[in-house]
Amino acid sequence: MILNLQRIGFNTIMLLGIGMRGILIGIFSVLLLIFSVDSVAAESEEIDVSIGFDFAFGEIIQDENIISGTVVSSEEEVQISWEIYNSTGFKYNWGLFNGESEQLTPLSEDYFSMDWQMNINPNDYYSCSCEFKVTVTFDSIIILEDKMPFFISNENYVSDSNYTMLVDNPLENDWINGNLLVEGRISDITGGNPSSAQIFVKRYVTFTETCNVQPISNIENEVSLSFDDNNFFSFELDMETKPDGWYELVILLSNPDDSDIMDFYTCLPFKLNNLNPTITITTPPSDIVEGLSSMVIDASSSEDPIWTEELLYFIWTCTNSRDNSIIVHEGYEALSFELDSSISANYNLKLEVVDQGGLSSTTEYNFSISNLIPSSKLSINGINVNDGDEINLDSLDPILLDGSKSSDTENDLQGLRCIWSINGIVMFEGCENRELIWPENQTDNKEIVLRLDVMDNDGDFSSQSVKLINPNVNDSLPYPLIILFISFLFLISSIFYRFRKDSENNSIPKWSKGK
Repeated sequence: MILNLQRIGFNTIMLLGIGMRGILIGIFSVLLLIFSVDSVAAESEEIDVSIGFDFAFGEIIQDENIISGTVVSSEEEVQISWEIYNSTGFKYNWGLFNGESEQLTPLSEDYFSMDWQMNINPNDYYSCSCEFKVTVTFDSIIILEDKMPFFISNENYVSDSNYTMLVDNPLENDWINGNLLVEGRISDITGGNPSSAQIFVKRYVTFTETCNVQPISNIENEVSLSFDDNNFFSFELDMETKPDGWYELVILLSNPDDSDIMDFYTCLPFKLNNLNPTITITTPPSDIVEGLSSMVIDASSSEDPIWTEELLYFIWTCTNSRDNSIIVHEGYEALSFELDSSISANYNLKLEVVDQGGLSSTTEYNFSISNLIPSSKLSINGINVNDGDEINLDSLDPILLDGSKSSDTENDLQGLRCIWSINGIVMFEGCENRELIWPENQTDNKEIVLRLDVMDNDGDFSSQSVKLINPNVNDSLPYPLIILFISFLFLISSIFYRFRKDSENNSIPKWSKGK
């Protein structure tokens, strides 16, 4: 059994031995029931198609024979056509699979299948190295096409080529990173394999220049090949040091009898992509104070150094230290990232930019959005006061309090809380036009301490405290000061008395002993 699997999106091309067709459809049905819809739901507008061939690569048809295969489609109204080409590109025959036995039948709830077959009589054709091509279209748009090389042997004609070839890697227009691994199958009309082939690449500026002219045989490009039992070979070309751009891959086989004559060749265009995309952030994120406006990080100037016309895929990942939440923003249109600047936290922002060839570049930023502590503003009876002020009240009538002029950043302003307390005991909340009545249990006190705490939604706050003086309580006599004053007077009088006594003693005349 020979199995070849190539993928272009979901579309798949398969080659199976004829005895495996039932197993193929059974497995395919189970897989569709299990995964039916996740892949399709993501791309609901696409049509999923697979093409299978029941005959082997390089099969030789010498007598009338039937070749067959299977098509599976998610769309019932597709059109399936066939063509036979020789190695020079000449179309021998073509048609549509539209007979009663070649109708799409339900395979599962969302998929349909069709078994096709074609009768090949060598007497109707020249000997050739041929390709049988199957194309699936919908509304005149090609959904998928594939071909299988084979030989037709008509003893009355010489074949156009002794070889046939099928390249499995790279596919046409593939993206290549680093070295190029060439994988494929080659067979001659006898079922054998060549000992060597010319394998080389050539760079062009545009796609339209690739595979535009017939290649020239050059013995310097000759390399030895080894094959397995199924005609597979592989060969690696050094591409890591070559510049990015459009290339053509040529695999050329010389005539067995004359190495200067080209017998068969295949040319495939591909895109070399060794350079990572360049990330450009016009204004990198930096530490800011929280606010209402969004922080916008713009990466729209990022580009692929060579493939500037190709789309880039952007993956933004932002982590918030406050609750470890992760924001992911990605897509071809995700050229910028917007962050709500009203949430204070430490942030880690990563951007990965992926080009069409699968290479990526990454940049990372650490920054913070800081919360601004609110500024408390207090007015009493319409008069602005400051922290630490003493307010002499005229009476114990209700006192009008207002903290509505307290300020904060725009995002926190509407959510500010004003908490009022007397002597450390919370009385009420609210910022605007609050009335305070002197507490009944404090009417004999000369003063009370009024405190305003202004708190934002982050729990940060600022405070103001003032003393309210009770006008109905007179100042008590300062007994300690009176005692201190009396003591001071007593000390002064004592000093004065002693000084006077000393003066009197010094003024009394003294009689001399001689008189």
